[in-house]
Amino acid sequence: MRPRRVESFSSTSPQRREEPRVFDRRRAIEDQAAAPASRPPLPVEIAFLAAYGVPEVLLQYASALARRQGVAADAALLAEGLVSEETYYRSLAAHLGVVFLDAEFDVAPLADAAATAARGYARLFDHPRGLQWLFAPSGAGVARLIGAARAAKSRPLFAVTTRSRFLDALRRGYSRDLARMATYSAERVDRDLCVRPALTRGTIATAIGANAALLACLLGPFEAPSLGASLLLAGFFLASVLLRLIACAASFEKVDCGGWLDDARLPSFTIVIALYKEAAVARQLARALDRLDYPRAKLDIKFIVEGDDRETAEALRQHAPRAPHEIIVAPEGAPRTKPRALNAATPFARGSLVAVFDAEDLPEPRQLRRAAARFSRLPPDVACLQASLAIDNGARNWIAALFAIEYAALFDVYNKGLAFMGLPLFLGGTSNHFRIEALRAVGFWDAYNVTEDADLGLRLARAGYRIETFASETFEEAPAIFGALVKQRTRWLKGWMQTALVHCRHPHRLVADLGPRRAVAVLAMFTGGFVGPLLGPILTVFFVRDAVFGQLLAPLTPLEIAKSTLWCFLALAGAGATVWPLLVGMSRRRLTAFWPALLFLPLWLAMLSLSAWRALVELWLRPFHWEKTEHGLTPRGAQAFAAEAEARAGRVTRTASS
Repeated sequence: MRPRRVESFSSTSPQRREEPRVFDRRRAIEDQAAAPASRPPLPVEIAFLAAYGVPEVLLQYASALARRQGVAADAALLAEGLVSEETYYRSLAAHLGVVFLDAEFDVAPLADAAATAARGYARLFDHPRGLQWLFAPSGAGVARLIGAARAAKSRPLFAVTTRSRFLDALRRGYSRDLARMATYSAERVDRDLCVRPALTRGTIATAIGANAALLACLLGPFEAPSLGASLLLAGFFLASVLLRLIACAASFEKVDCGGWLDDARLPSFTIVIALYKEAAVARQLARALDRLDYPRAKLDIKFIVEGDDRETAEALRQHAPRAPHEIIVAPEGAPRTKPRALNAATPFARGSLVAVFDAEDLPEPRQLRRAAARFSRLPPDVACLQASLAIDNGARNWIAALFAIEYAALFDVYNKGLAFMGLPLFLGGTSNHFRIEALRAVGFWDAYNVTEDADLGLRLARAGYRIETFASETFEEAPAIFGALVKQRTRWLKGWMQTALVHCRHPHRLVADLGPRRAVAVLAMFTGGFVGPLLGPILTVFFVRDAVFGQLLAPLTPLEIAKSTLWCFLALAGAGATVWPLLVGMSRRRLTAFWPALLFLPLWLAMLSLSAWRALVELWLRPFHWEKTEHGLTPRGAQAFAAEAEARAGRVTRTASS
């Protein structure tokens, strides 16, 4: 009996054929066809497809590609779209003489979800045809299953399905466990460093009351309390100012970022992207992922959407990237935050490295290669590499321009200096590249923290890990509307307040975990991050009042001289610590054309103060509320450049193939 032929062997849809690498792939396939004598035997995991309508030349090409990339042949075949997943597993079922399941089915939870996904099989739950086991193997598992089926002497009581359907069934079968893990994974590791159990009304009230008392002492009529509060605040602000100045100076040090890895040595990379109401940027995101220069068989892209966001899910299906990916619906439950969505993707992550991107991101094409090469030369205690974030719509107006300048100062100056000095980094929310073992060690993200990135950076530091920066960039879209900017900064500052309340509850443990030098640096970061915006306007008003009408510039007693000298120094050094990183960042990012936006810097600082007070109110009223930033609203320079580059690549491909 002749094997049943499969009608289709390619998963490439019509809209995906405009691919810069098509011509190279065709030439490689032609080379395989022209040299039949030199062909090695086909790997077991794909050899059976020749009997089911798949041209042998494609199988030989996939085999050669797999050898070059150091992956299983079936992974290369499916990742390159040479054979669809449906075709591959349907043919495997026909080859084994077993049932292929293409309808919904249930699996019985046995071990944990991650272990079940890794081994590629599970027990079927109450199947009407009496089938007991379900397989969706890959790599060596395919060869083992073929060998076991040949050795079987009776009717096999197992079925085969696609990997996608298998993972969907696991998510249904383990839905409660996965929902709990998404919400409480960080709490299971260290409950004391998580927001939900720590952020009670009593904790918030105590913190607000302590700060109000400090401010009352500072501005009150009694000299002793005023002097004590003044010295205490001045000490914190002095630490913040000096940290910024020293970090800016340290950022001029050169860091070796050279070297590359060949494809076979590159690790698998899981890319996790949480989206909500992002249908407008789905096509842009897919094209940005398609431009990543990384072996597709070693990519594992996971989009996480909320259950009520059908528009984004549908947009992702219509404009799907070519690399292997899946769309995951976050489990129902609270809180509905980005970190909880990220946690929902981690149980089935295949990569030893994990990258986090945002919906509007346009990463540099070689960013993953640079990160993998950098990790290969770093010790295991380096848990994360932070790429630089750059704004590509800065020419829109003064808001976007100042946003671009601020990002240049943060990622190209401040963070680089902190990393060089070995100090903790408060991560940006995107373009973070992690070792997955380090993420597991700290329980991934805290689902209740609304600045999960800053919190994760600090929890990694307290667990003994380090964070470094590396030479790569990701373009982002800045809010160009004042209201949207205030909402975004409110969430960021509220998250910083959350993180400070959690990590400073037990100061002795903070010092024990980080050491005195790094603990003081963290306190200085909190001071500059949200204490400055909260108290800055008040202190500025009283500073000007005392300078004009008081004794600030004409002190009489030694204590008044010391106090006046300290605050005058802080005023001058604080201005320098604010402006110097901005100027250095502008120079490094080539944003000097945006210098007129610096005239609006006082208004920008007022916006930060408004956001900080708004964040304090929200911390009391709705501490875990996630205020989303809308994307895709303004024209973007990098997007236009990327579209032009893609069009050029398409023209080159068509010219070469013709």
